[in-house]
Amino acid sequence: MIDIPHIVAHRGASIEAPENTIAAFRVAGARGAKWIECDVTLSADDKCVLIHDDTLERTTNGTGPIHHSDFDALRNLDAGGWFSDIYKGERIPSLKDTLETLYFMDMGANLEIKPSGCDPVRLCEEVIKELRISKTVPPILISSFDDTAVAHMRKHMPDLPCGWLLETLPKNWKAEYARLGASAIHIDHKALTPVSAAEIVDAGVPLVCYTINDVERAKELFSWGVTSVITDDPAKLLMAFPRRPFAAHR
Repeated sequence: MIDIPHIVAHRGASIEAPENTIAAFRVAGARGAKWIECDVTLSADDKCVLIHDDTLERTTNGTGPIHHSDFDALRNLDAGGWFSDIYKGERIPSLKDTLETLYFMDMGANLEIKPSGCDPVRLCEEVIKELRISKTVPPILISSFDDTAVAHMRKHMPDLPCGWLLETLPKNWKAEYARLGASAIHIDHKALTPVSAAEIVDAGVPLVCYTINDVERAKELFSWGVTSVITDDPAKLLMAFPRRPFAAHR
């Protein structure tokens, strides 16, 4: 399992810059973050691009489903003006641009495979292709809510760690985790309790929580043995936790 830092910047430093943009990744790096989390999906012409939503309205000046626009059309959109005039003209990044940027910044990436309406297997295949042909690949951890994507990535890139993304912890989580061949559990922190956290940690499973912007909540989660927290505000959490905290219950 790759060594995930204790603080991961959610879609970059998304409290300070427009999410899932190169600007947000650079701000995260400037604040001391060593890893970012970002969302990867496909354009209409099967190019890997970074955007969270199924549609374009919230984070760009475009409209409609992402998968109805080809790569050139997506790249012509403004993905920063909605956040601030400072970032007007910021573009939707390609996966290629992202890998190169993070590589030269000496940062790692949690790439969330986000089908959002496209075929998850096709998306996985394009991500795999990009990772294999790129000469500038930073440390990578894959994650997805889509079980098909998790299983496909583990089958075709078995050396690449892959997190199983969850909103709640299923009762049969151990069997499902083993079936998928996942490398970590990524879960909404609100769904976690000291008992469920201990169950996961004691099973030797790395535990990543999203999305935590409160220092006291992060402190509590670390005391339960959580490996990493994903945050919109890496500057604040890194100031509070410059080093990986000790897991008190262990």
